[in-house]
Amino acid sequence: MNPFFFLTKQGRLRRKPFLAVTGGLTLVTGLAAIGLSLVWPDLSLLFAVLQAVGLAIALYVFASRIVNVKRPTVSDGLSAPTGLVDELTRALNRRGITSSLIEAMAQSQRYGTPLSLASLRIDGAEALAGRLGPEAEDSVLEGAAAVLAEALRLPDRLGRYHDREFLVVLPQTHVEQAQLVAERLRAAVGATSLAVKGEAVTVTLSAGVAEFGRGQDLERFLDNAHEALYEAERAGGNQVCAYKPLRAKGAS
Repeated sequence: MNPFFFLTKQGRLRRKPFLAVTGGLTLVTGLAAIGLSLVWPDLSLLFAVLQAVGLAIALYVFASRIVNVKRPTVSDGLSAPTGLVDELTRALNRRGITSSLIEAMAQSQRYGTPLSLASLRIDGAEALAGRLGPEAEDSVLEGAAAVLAEALRLPDRLGRYHDREFLVVLPQTHVEQAQLVAERLRAAVGATSLAVKGEAVTVTLSAGVAEFGRGQDLERFLDNAHEALYEAERAGGNQVCAYKPLRAKGAS
């Protein structure tokens, strides 16, 4: 931390309190040292040293108080459950993952780089909650989110979009690569035993992936990924499907 923060642009508002406090301390300690030196002249040097030490301590404490004042940052909300992070899974929440997706879309639109989106949902979560209680579903979601986060690549972003649905933003990724990533996530979740109320539970995952098209809006991009997810679920779950554009559907 910068001990001279009070001299910076942001700290100029604190200059008056700083001058008032330090000026007052200097005056008080100076008068005290002068008075004591008159009473005990032989100790005037000691009093002068004590005055300097006291003033230095006062300056240090006051400067520390200033620099330790929390200054707002852009990332403050990222670490708070009430900001952009889901309290249960510790992944981004709906607002957080949507913001990440919008930012990735803007980057893709500007630089012409590929971008894909994966929509994931735990198969049979409702049945599991009915059998073991709603706490079981929370445990499954929490455990699955940890597995997903561990299996993702560094630039990817994971978020809880709905109760049982996760979104994964995949920058620099064409849909074919996105299918491979989603398949890896599906396999990782299916291969992990989750501890739920004393039981070892294994769950499966369905996924739909879609690639961002230039000029698409957020709603259309999300709809494409969701349509692919619904296709995977209709086919029996525990698989990955990719969105097929209308022209490809008509040609097939």
